[in-house]
Amino acid sequence: MKKIVLLFVFCSSVAFAQNLTFYGLLPALNQTGRISQKLNYNFFASTSIDAFTSTQNNTTYPAKDLQLYVQPSIIYVASASLNFAASYTYQRNNPITPDFTNEHRLWQQVIYSLPLVNGRLTNRFRFEERFIQANNTAPHTLATRARYQIGFNIPLQGKTLEVKEFYLNTYNEFYFSLSGTKNATFSENWSYLGIGYNMGKMGRFELGYLSQVYVRNTAQDLRFLELTQLMWVTNFNFARKKK
Repeated sequence: MKKIVLLFVFCSSVAFAQNLTFYGLLPALNQTGRISQKLNYNFFASTSIDAFTSTQNNTTYPAKDLQLYVQPSIIYVASASLNFAASYTYQRNNPITPDFTNEHRLWQQVIYSLPLVNGRLTNRFRFEERFIQANNTAPHTLATRARYQIGFNIPLQGKTLEVKEFYLNTYNEFYFSLSGTKNATFSENWSYLGIGYNMGKMGRFELGYLSQVYVRNTAQDLRFLELTQLMWVTNFNFARKKK
C-alpha cells in the first residue's frame, strides 16, 4: 500500500516503486521596490533545470529545462508585521521543448511575521486561481489551490544583518489542491534551507537546497525534485529616488 509521507521536515529518502527523482539547479532573481510608503512591488523569476539524464522505471528522462516562472506582484504594507499582495503569474513547463504547456495564474496572499529569538518567523497564506493547459494544444481549465508557508530568517553574526554578513533562511510550504483536475488534495510540499550573504548596495546572494515533492498521478506516486537554488535578492526604493 502506497502512502504519502509529507511532514514539516519532509522525509525525501522514502521511495516507492513508481516514484521519480531528479536533481538540478534553480537560478532565481527576487527584486523588491518601494513605490510609496504603503505600496511595494516585487518581481520574481526563476527556471528549474533537470541537470542530469536518468533512467527510472525503464524510462529515460533527458536533462532539460523543466519550468520557466515569472511572477510580478503588488504588495500593500499594512504594518511591519502584516502585508497583503496580489499577482498575475506566468508558468511555462518544458519551455524549450515541443511538449511545452502554459499556466496563467492569479493569486492573493497575506503575510504575517513576528520576531523570534534574533530572527523573524513568517507565516504566508496564498490562494491561487490557476488556468492550466494540459498540453500545448489543449484549452485552459480552471483549478484553485491554497498554500501555507512557514519560514524563519535569522542573522548569523549578531542581532541585525549588516553588510558583509551572513544569514540563514529556511521554510516549509504545504500545497492543497481544492478544485479542478487534481491527483491529491495535499498535492505538493516544498522544503528549503539556505545561507545568504549581504552584499550591501548589490543586494543579497543566497545559496540553498530546495526539495520539491509532487503527487504526480492518481496512484499517489511522487516526483522528487532536488534543487540547488542560487538567488540574487535586490531592493530598490523608487519613492526615495523620486524625492
